[in-house]
Amino acid sequence: MTSDGDQGQPLKLLHATQVAYTAAFFFLPLSKAFLFILLAVAFMLFVAGGGFARALRAWRSLPWTVPAAILAALPVLSMLVHPSSAKPVVHAESSYYWIIAVMTFLAASQLRILPWLRALLAGTLVGFLYAVLPYKGWWPLDPPSLIANYILHSQFLAIGVVLLSILYKHETSKRIRLAYAVGMVLFFAGLSSGMGRTGMWVVLVLLPFIITNLFTKQNRAKAALLCVLACAALLMAPTVQKRIKDAASDMQLLQQNVTQTSLGYRLEMWKTAWGVFRAHPLVGGGPAGFEAAWTSQPRGAEGKAFVEPHNAFLFYASFYGIFGLLALLWLYAAVFWTGWQRRHSFEGGVVLAFALMLILFSFTNTVFMGSVSRAWVMLFLGLQGALLAQLPPARNLKASPA
Repeated sequence: MTSDGDQGQPLKLLHATQVAYTAAFFFLPLSKAFLFILLAVAFMLFVAGGGFARALRAWRSLPWTVPAAILAALPVLSMLVHPSSAKPVVHAESSYYWIIAVMTFLAASQLRILPWLRALLAGTLVGFLYAVLPYKGWWPLDPPSLIANYILHSQFLAIGVVLLSILYKHETSKRIRLAYAVGMVLFFAGLSSGMGRTGMWVVLVLLPFIITNLFTKQNRAKAALLCVLACAALLMAPTVQKRIKDAASDMQLLQQNVTQTSLGYRLEMWKTAWGVFRAHPLVGGGPAGFEAAWTSQPRGAEGKAFVEPHNAFLFYASFYGIFGLLALLWLYAAVFWTGWQRRHSFEGGVVLAFALMLILFSFTNTVFMGSVSRAWVMLFLGLQGALLAQLPPARNLKASPA
């Protein structure tokens, strides 16, 4: 006979897993060390509590798993094809980081993801306040991860705005809705006053999606009006005006063959990456291919620091060839399609929003480079596991639209 204590122990461990994942999402924008420690603890608790075994028994594959497996294998296979590539351990990270996605996927199929997302937003708010408040001595740890660079900062603020709009849509409490609305305003103001353009342009493109989450179908006119007002407010902000002028200046300098600007560097990197892909269309240039092509031309000190093309599509094409590019497109299409089919549910809305943000971010930034950026991508890919609770039993899976 099994005692009540023996039966309760797995439940306690799964509850502890939930707490560990919630804490990990909180520290995602704040501390790399705490993030990875908490994820390791969460994985061990999940296995010890039986959640891992139960998730495997109930495994029902979603369309993202095959392209994800290909993308996870490509860095290792590429090093076999290009054995002379430098820093093999560093580039192998592109493979083992996918463990985060798989483990989170399995955990999300057994646990609630709402506390995770709320914790992420709370952590983003703490990091945002650290960045904007003049006195920095109140934070006992190293500076928050999200302010490591202004691109990453703007990405987290954009994620915050989009996620808050989804939470607002599915919330019934007026007080909690008000808190979500205040958070959206704060993050939106941070985007309009910060230097990162990546998050700003993604929010601009997704404004119709964000605004419609705030209104019912009967209020489409109000949603359209608010969308116009939000665009106007963002474009009239002094910092945004400066960015627009800087972009116009970059265009003028580019016409004079001056490429040592933000726009000029990106165009040069994209051109270089495309050249590597054209030279090695099947297997790519390997982990060192882009860097070798980039540094083969005279560069200033700032330009020499770039080791990837700041574009996820060209990154996979130049590093891993046509197989990398097609696998990435397959992954994006699979996540988008899965989220679109479940878009009316909270979990489906999150998956759809993540797919849209990931695709847009990928045009101006290589989101699969950098430990924090790669971690948030893997964690959000794993959130698709929450959709499994929405699916019918395995015997009816073929009839399921997901």
